[in-house]
Amino acid sequence: MSFSRSALRYAHTNGYTGLLYTPRGEFIITWGTDGDIRHWTCISDDDPRSSCLGEFVMCLAHTGTRLLASTDRNTVHAYTFPDMDSDGILMRFTAPATCLKVQGGYTAAGSEDTTIKVLKGDTAGNETVLEGHTGPVLALDMFAERKLLASVAGDGNLKVWNFEEGKELKSISGLPKVNSFESASHYGTPTFEPQSGELLAYAVDNQIVVLNTANWEVAFTLRDDAVSSNYSCCQFSPNGERLAAGTTKGEISIFDVKKRRSVSVEMPPNDCNSITCLAWNRSGEEEVAFCDATGQLGTVFFTDAAEGGVEEGLVDDQAELLDDYEFEGDGDVEAPVDDGDGVSLEQLKRKVMKFADPADQDDASNQSLASSSRTAPVAAAPQIKLFKQQTAFQPSATPSDLEHRYMAWNDVGIVTAHVEPSGDGAIDVEFHDASIHHALHISNYNHHNLASLSSGALALASNESSKLVVIALAAAGNKEWSLSLPDCESVEALVATSHLIAVATSSSFLRIFSVMGTQREVLTIPGPVVALAGHEHSLMVVYHSSAPSQTQQHLSAMLVNINGLSLRQEYLPVPLTPGRQLSWLGYSDTGSPSIADNMGLMQLYRRSSNAWFPICDTIKHSTSVSHNFFVVAVSERRQIVQAVLCRGTSYPMTNPRPMLQELRMQIPLCDIEVEKSELEDALLRSSLMQVDGAEKMQKETAIKLFALACSSECETRARELIESIACTELLQLAVKYATKRGRINLSDRLCELLPQLEAVQEARKQQTLLGASGIAATIVLPMTPTAGSQSGPKPKAIELSSAKRGTLKRFTNSPNMFKAASRPSTPEITQSPLDTQENIFGESEPEIPLGKSAEQRTPLNSVNPFAMKRKLGDTGVIFGSEKLKLAKK
Repeated sequence: MSFSRSALRYAHTNGYTGLLYTPRGEFIITWGTDGDIRHWTCISDDDPRSSCLGEFVMCLAHTGTRLLASTDRNTVHAYTFPDMDSDGILMRFTAPATCLKVQGGYTAAGSEDTTIKVLKGDTAGNETVLEGHTGPVLALDMFAERKLLASVAGDGNLKVWNFEEGKELKSISGLPKVNSFESASHYGTPTFEPQSGELLAYAVDNQIVVLNTANWEVAFTLRDDAVSSNYSCCQFSPNGERLAAGTTKGEISIFDVKKRRSVSVEMPPNDCNSITCLAWNRSGEEEVAFCDATGQLGTVFFTDAAEGGVEEGLVDDQAELLDDYEFEGDGDVEAPVDDGDGVSLEQLKRKVMKFADPADQDDASNQSLASSSRTAPVAAAPQIKLFKQQTAFQPSATPSDLEHRYMAWNDVGIVTAHVEPSGDGAIDVEFHDASIHHALHISNYNHHNLASLSSGALALASNESSKLVVIALAAAGNKEWSLSLPDCESVEALVATSHLIAVATSSSFLRIFSVMGTQREVLTIPGPVVALAGHEHSLMVVYHSSAPSQTQQHLSAMLVNINGLSLRQEYLPVPLTPGRQLSWLGYSDTGSPSIADNMGLMQLYRRSSNAWFPICDTIKHSTSVSHNFFVVAVSERRQIVQAVLCRGTSYPMTNPRPMLQELRMQIPLCDIEVEKSELEDALLRSSLMQVDGAEKMQKETAIKLFALACSSECETRARELIESIACTELLQLAVKYATKRGRINLSDRLCELLPQLEAVQEARKQQTLLGASGIAATIVLPMTPTAGSQSGPKPKAIELSSAKRGTLKRFTNSPNMFKAASRPSTPEITQSPLDTQENIFGESEPEIPLGKSAEQRTPLNSVNPFAMKRKLGDTGVIFGSEKLKLAKK
């Protein structure tokens, strides 16, 4: 017999977190310092119902029909359950109530103001006040039949009371002392044996002390050698046969009270912290739920595993086997007479042989009875549990079972649905820009639960019907059109763009319409659809490409681009981290496909690279692991993700309307807090995304990284950076910076890169010009000397005398130092004002007066006058079968 642990769930924010089971075990109710309470149907409930009761919730108690709660208002408030409507105030304190107990028609509450109040019945008034503690009350329990109440407070004392007479019966010291409930980590949690009340247990240090309530002497103590820390709380099971206890390191002990020994329990994971509360499932004795100090929820459940080598376990198994068989006489064999004092061995043999293979029955029947009785049944083959396959959903929409929900929320507007108590529904549409369209109020008599909004149309449908309704926003005349899908097809996903309407149906069809209702295309989706997204003339369909594995599901995307009557389609895999699900799908403002998973990782697809890139981890922007961001839109130009912060839930509420936050994009690089990583992140984002002023940002960021590498004495990294970016303007800036810093060796090595960078830049220009014609270009780079081909030691930096430094300064400050010789074969490109040296170094280049020619200097002799003459090889760029030669003399 042993107990196993379930996976931990994030329930609330950091701080004291409590829980209880409803009387019949239907729900686990948790509360925490975030002011919310949540109703979990089980530990695997992915969408628990949440209600906010105040700034924080200290404790709860369930009376069977009502829920009692202590919040920041210093009262014990009653709520109807499960509707959570206010039902009055039972008690008032001068500080928040920290613990509650309801039993036998009595309600007891302890407060941080050191007082305890006991109320009889369900109405306020005439409560008994117990005074005697000098610290905040941490925990209490009562046994109503004998009018006993036990309490533990921050003064380090456990007190036992007769709450009917208001008299103190026993006081025990030696418990940890604290000044406030928030700072407590050991709660003591006294607990009466629930059947007779003969025992009272409490936690202290590394043991559980059990008192005899007849004389208040120690009856026995319970220890578990498997735990390595002190106990923080304990709780009797409903039948009193077991006792559960939690430690400050997240360990759980289960004790058999009758045998006074511990039961094997699975060790906690590394992320489990101090246990703050325990609760047994009232519907059985096989499950214990617990919460820790970081707001996590978990369970410990009974597993039937025999203890090997223990004689008592074998006896129990044999008795269990005998109980499972009903011994009745068979028709073909005369049953021996049962005298009532034993079991017929012949009947047992026949019953056991029914589970054997027919081919082996003759051999088995010839064996002795002792051998057949020792034969163990064949173990069943283990069943592999696969990852749950995700159903279709609408991006930026809240669950459809809510009375007030968001049907769509994007950068165009918000579509909300409301269900009245009478059953009538309505849909409200609000636009962020009123110039697109005025707000709409539509009666939802068709019970639409799917919606998509764009600047061109509003599309509505239901996954339970085959009707599609579209309202064209920019059209004149009849703006609304509708149609019914053939062959009883139902709508599973829906998207509207400024030019197209697309519907994924239950027949695995993707039906595409124009905004005004013209049927454009009907495509087949290769698998069960997950979600749809669109941008102008482009659509993206995410579907299940194969069955899920044990750790993840396999998704693929179908990209459809419609240009007039032509259609282009491509397929690509959708990357998801194992154990995660797709939570959002859409396009950026520049038309790049984007996805987000349920753990907040945003990814963007770049068509030119044919690859997905992580661009933002929204969980890094949250102050708590229980908070989530509801993604609304992605902007590449502004480098932000627009999202709504959901505290403790995965979706926002409609009332009050939440605020939209702008999260800065940041690629998850290593050591992102370091200046070097921040600059690398900015350089990567400017090259991956369509950012406003990307070229200027790349140059500024690259020269900063170059300067950082120079200051860190990493000249090889600095040269590598310039070589990878391959920009001649950046090379000139880097040479000038290196020369000003006196790094002549680095400037010489950079000058050697000039032919190679010019060839790469020339090829890029030609690729841009010939890309539309589909002509492939091959870059032929000049040979550069390698480290192995160079003999002798590397040149060292030149130590300049005062005269040479003056000459160098005169050359570097020359206004025409970067005026290179013109190349007729390369078309001149007008230099942007953003790319001048004045923007980077704060220097300006004076204009040359008309009639005067500029001195023709190359960067080699203008920047470094002491460099030796070098012979540059020819560079060639091959385009198709033609060769373009650029000679440098």
